[in-house]
Amino acid sequence: MSDHPPIKTLGVITFASCGAGDQELFRVNPDIPIKDAMEHASNLFYCAKHLALDAAMEKDGERYAWASHYLCEMGKAVVDDLNQRMLSCQKA
Repeated sequence: MSDHPPIKTLGVITFASCGAGDQELFRVNPDIPIKDAMEHASNLFYCAKHLALDAAMEKDGERYAWASHYLCEMGKAVVDDLNQRMLSCQKA
């Protein structure tokens, strides 16, 4: 039996800069189990990959580029938040 607590998101990573002061609009929610968070991030990256390919290959594909960018930003925030949690567990 493991004596380690289950890995969950910390809820410290913010994303989506906006406004003149580059404030972050969104934050990853804390206490999401790693399995659920990684599954969601994977889905975000899957959609972003397909949109990026459409952006590159279609004649007027640039309309897909921003959607791909924002999906990647969300997925990266989830992965970064989980990474911070795992690094904090290693230091403990």
